[in-house]
Amino acid sequence: MSFRSKIKKHLLSFSAVIFIRALIKIWQWTCRIEVRGPLLDTLKGEKPVILTCWHQDMIFNYAYLLKINPRRKIATIVSHSKDGDLAATVIQKLGAIVVRGSSSRGGREALGGLTRTVLQEKAVGMIVCDGPKPPGRIVKPGILLLARQSGHPIIQIRSWSDRGFLFKKSWSKLHVVFPFSRVIIWSTPPLLIPVDTKKPEMKAFRLRIEEGLNEMADHSENYFTKQR
Repeated sequence: MSFRSKIKKHLLSFSAVIFIRALIKIWQWTCRIEVRGPLLDTLKGEKPVILTCWHQDMIFNYAYLLKINPRRKIATIVSHSKDGDLAATVIQKLGAIVVRGSSSRGGREALGGLTRTVLQEKAVGMIVCDGPKPPGRIVKPGILLLARQSGHPIIQIRSWSDRGFLFKKSWSKLHVVFPFSRVIIWSTPPLLIPVDTKKPEMKAFRLRIEEGLNEMADHSENYFTKQR
C-alpha cells in the first residue's frame, strides 16, 4: 500500500469514527429507546451470553451495546474485506474487542479467537449472523459453532425505528435510524446449544434462529406501520 493510500485510509477511518460518535450522541439525546425481552437484565448481570442479529439493523445494535448502554465488554467478528477494515476500526474505537475473519476467509481461526476472548474476558459475544455476502437473513454456521464451543446461550436481538432510512439496493437492506425517532429493541429468551449437539440437530437450531430473527424482523416493521 502506497503512502498516499495509507493516509487516505487513515483519514477515512478517522472521519468515520467522528461521524459515528456524533450520530450516537444525537441518538442518545433525541431518541426514545425501549428494550423488550431479556436483553436489559442480561446486560445488567454477569451471566455469559452471545447476541446475534441481522446485518440490516446492526448499526443501532452496536451503538446501543457499546455506547448508549455500555454495561459489559463486547467481543465480535469483523470480516477480512475493505468494508470490514473500516468497520473494524470504527467498532474498536467505540470499545469493542474485534477478531477478524468471516465465513469465507479465516473463519475457523476467527471463531476460535472469539471463543477464547469470550471465555477469557468474560465478554458478551456478538455475531451478525448473515453475510458478509448475500443473501441476507440466512444464518451462517458461525453463531452456532460459537454457542456450542463456548457453552453460552444465544439471545437474538432486533432494533427498529418509526423513522429511518432503508438502503433498499444493498443486499442487507441496511436500516439507519433517524434522530428524534422511537426505537424498540426486541430480544428473545436465551437458546442453549449443548456441547454434544450433532450435525442434524445443528441444522434444526440454525433454522430456529433464522425463523426467530425473521419473525422479529417482520413484527418490528409491521409494528410501526400499524402505529401510523
